[in-house]
Amino acid sequence: MSNEASHFATVLERIVRNALKQFRDLSDADLNRQLELPESNTAFALATHLIGAAEYWVLELAGGRAMWRNRLAEFHASGPGAELVARYERWLAALPEVLHMLPNTQLEQPAPVDPRFHPSNEPMTLRDALLHAVEHCALHQGHLELTRQFLGYPPAGAL
Repeated sequence: MSNEASHFATVLERIVRNALKQFRDLSDADLNRQLELPESNTAFALATHLIGAAEYWVLELAGGRAMWRNRLAEFHASGPGAELVARYERWLAALPEVLHMLPNTQLEQPAPVDPRFHPSNEPMTLRDALLHAVEHCALHQGHLELTRQFLGYPPAGAL
Protein backbone atom coordinates (compact mmCIF):
# COMPACT_ATOMS: atom_id res chain seq x y z
CA MET A 1 0.00 0.00 0.00
CA SER A 2 1.34 3.42 -0.83
CA ASN A 3 2.25 5.59 2.14
CA GLU A 4 -0.44 8.19 1.52
CA ALA A 5 -3.16 5.65 0.74
CA SER A 6 -2.28 3.76 3.93
CA HIS A 7 -2.97 6.93 5.92
CA PHE A 8 -6.38 7.32 4.29
CA ALA A 9 -7.15 3.66 4.96
CA THR A 10 -6.14 3.92 8.62
CA VAL A 11 -8.21 7.04 9.29
CA LEU A 12 -11.27 5.85 7.37
CA GLU A 13 -11.19 2.45 9.03
CA ARG A 14 -11.03 4.05 12.48
CA ILE A 15 -13.96 6.38 11.73
CA VAL A 16 -16.14 3.67 10.20
CA ARG A 17 -15.40 1.17 12.99
CA ASN A 18 -16.34 3.82 15.54
CA ALA A 19 -19.56 4.55 13.62
CA LEU A 20 -20.33 0.83 13.64
CA LYS A 21 -19.74 0.77 17.38
CA GLN A 22 -22.39 3.50 17.81
CA PHE A 23 -25.25 1.40 16.43
CA ARG A 24 -24.15 -2.24 16.59
CA ASP A 25 -25.75 -2.85 20.00
CA LEU A 26 -28.94 -0.84 19.40
CA SER A 27 -32.16 -2.81 19.18
CA ASP A 28 -33.75 -2.82 15.75
CA ALA A 29 -36.64 -0.77 17.18
CA ASP A 30 -34.28 1.90 18.52
CA LEU A 31 -32.12 1.82 15.41
CA ASN A 32 -35.21 2.75 13.39
CA ARG A 33 -36.84 5.07 15.96
CA GLN A 34 -37.36 8.69 14.97
CA LEU A 35 -36.07 11.16 17.53
CA GLU A 36 -38.37 13.88 18.81
CA LEU A 37 -36.09 16.50 17.34
CA PRO A 38 -36.98 18.51 14.26
CA GLU A 39 -35.26 17.40 11.08
CA SER A 40 -33.36 14.58 12.76
CA ASN A 41 -32.71 11.18 11.23
CA THR A 42 -32.94 7.71 12.67
CA ALA A 43 -29.69 5.99 13.56
CA PHE A 44 -30.40 3.52 10.73
CA ALA A 45 -30.76 6.34 8.19
CA LEU A 46 -27.59 8.08 9.42
CA ALA A 47 -25.61 4.85 9.32
CA THR A 48 -26.99 4.03 5.86
CA HIS A 49 -26.05 7.47 4.54
CA LEU A 50 -22.55 7.24 6.05
CA ILE A 51 -21.80 3.89 4.44
CA GLY A 52 -23.49 4.85 1.16
CA ALA A 53 -21.21 7.87 0.93
CA ALA A 54 -18.16 5.81 1.93
CA GLU A 55 -18.96 3.24 -0.76
CA TYR A 56 -19.28 5.97 -3.36
CA TRP A 57 -16.26 8.14 -2.45
CA VAL A 58 -13.86 5.27 -1.72
CA LEU A 59 -14.98 2.14 -3.55
CA GLU A 60 -16.38 3.79 -6.67
CA LEU A 61 -14.27 6.91 -7.16
CA ALA A 62 -10.95 5.66 -5.80
CA GLY A 63 -11.46 1.96 -6.48
CA GLY A 64 -13.28 2.09 -9.79
CA ARG A 65 -16.00 -0.28 -8.55
CA ALA A 66 -19.50 0.40 -9.81
CA MET A 67 -21.74 1.11 -6.82
CA TRP A 68 -25.44 1.77 -6.95
CA ARG A 69 -26.51 4.66 -4.75
CA ASN A 70 -29.77 6.47 -4.12
CA ARG A 71 -28.67 9.28 -1.80
CA LEU A 72 -32.17 10.57 -1.07
CA ALA A 73 -33.41 7.09 -0.13
CA GLU A 74 -30.58 6.77 2.41
CA PHE A 75 -32.34 9.30 4.66
CA HIS A 76 -35.53 7.19 4.68
CA ALA A 77 -33.84 3.82 5.02
CA SER A 78 -34.94 1.37 7.70
CA GLY A 79 -34.37 -2.26 8.44
CA PRO A 80 -32.61 -4.75 10.66
CA GLY A 81 -29.30 -3.86 12.23
CA ALA A 82 -27.74 -7.16 11.14
CA GLU A 83 -28.00 -6.15 7.46
CA LEU A 84 -26.43 -2.77 8.17
CA VAL A 85 -23.59 -4.36 10.17
CA ALA A 86 -22.93 -6.77 7.27
CA ARG A 87 -22.76 -3.85 4.84
CA TYR A 88 -20.22 -2.08 7.06
CA GLU A 89 -18.14 -5.25 7.34
CA ARG A 90 -18.12 -5.65 3.53
CA TRP A 91 -16.90 -2.06 3.15
CA LEU A 92 -14.21 -2.56 5.78
CA ALA A 93 -13.00 -5.69 3.96
CA ALA A 94 -12.91 -3.86 0.60
CA LEU A 95 -11.13 -0.76 1.94
CA PRO A 96 -7.56 -2.16 1.98
CA GLU A 97 -8.14 -3.95 -1.35
CA VAL A 98 -9.05 -0.65 -3.00
CA LEU A 99 -6.43 1.54 -1.41
CA HIS A 100 -3.70 -1.08 -1.80
CA MET A 101 -3.97 -0.67 -5.56
CA LEU A 102 -3.96 3.14 -5.44
CA PRO A 103 -0.46 4.50 -6.09
CA ASN A 104 0.44 7.98 -4.87
CA THR A 105 0.75 9.21 -8.46
CA GLN A 106 -2.89 8.34 -9.11
CA LEU A 107 -4.07 10.58 -6.25
CA GLU A 108 -3.55 13.64 -8.47
CA GLN A 109 -5.77 12.24 -11.21
CA PRO A 110 -9.20 13.84 -11.69
CA ALA A 111 -12.02 12.11 -9.82
CA PRO A 112 -15.08 11.40 -11.98
CA VAL A 113 -17.48 12.93 -9.44
CA ASP A 114 -21.20 12.54 -10.03
CA PRO A 115 -22.78 16.02 -9.68
CA ARG A 116 -25.69 14.49 -7.74
CA PHE A 117 -23.29 13.71 -4.90
CA HIS A 118 -21.05 16.76 -5.17
CA PRO A 119 -22.89 19.63 -6.86
CA SER A 120 -19.86 21.93 -6.98
CA ASN A 121 -18.53 22.45 -10.47
CA GLU A 122 -14.99 22.57 -9.14
CA PRO A 123 -12.84 19.66 -10.27
CA MET A 124 -11.61 17.17 -7.68
CA THR A 125 -8.63 14.87 -7.62
CA LEU A 126 -8.82 11.37 -6.13
CA ARG A 127 -6.97 12.80 -3.11
CA ASP A 128 -9.71 15.41 -2.75
CA ALA A 129 -12.33 12.66 -2.96
CA LEU A 130 -10.63 10.65 -0.22
CA LEU A 131 -10.29 13.75 1.96
CA HIS A 132 -13.98 14.40 1.42
CA ALA A 133 -14.73 10.82 2.47
CA VAL A 134 -12.80 11.33 5.71
CA GLU A 135 -14.58 14.60 6.43
CA HIS A 136 -18.02 13.26 5.57
CA CYS A 137 -17.68 9.98 7.47
CA ALA A 138 -16.34 11.77 10.55
CA LEU A 139 -19.25 14.22 10.52
CA HIS A 140 -21.87 11.48 10.41
CA GLN A 141 -20.01 9.31 12.90
CA GLY A 142 -20.45 12.23 15.32
CA HIS A 143 -24.14 12.42 14.43
CA LEU A 144 -24.44 8.72 15.27
CA GLU A 145 -22.79 9.32 18.66
CA LEU A 146 -25.32 12.03 19.48
CA THR A 147 -28.26 10.00 18.19
CA ARG A 148 -27.19 7.05 20.34
CA GLN A 149 -27.20 9.27 23.41
CA PHE A 150 -30.57 10.83 22.52
CA LEU A 151 -31.95 7.29 22.31
CA GLY A 152 -30.87 6.78 25.92
CA TYR A 153 -27.82 4.60 25.37
CA PRO A 154 -24.53 5.30 27.15
CA PRO A 155 -21.60 6.50 25.04
CA ALA A 156 -20.06 3.65 23.08
CA GLY A 157 -16.59 5.14 23.27
CA ALA A 158 -14.09 5.71 20.54
CA LEU A 159 -11.44 3.42 19.13
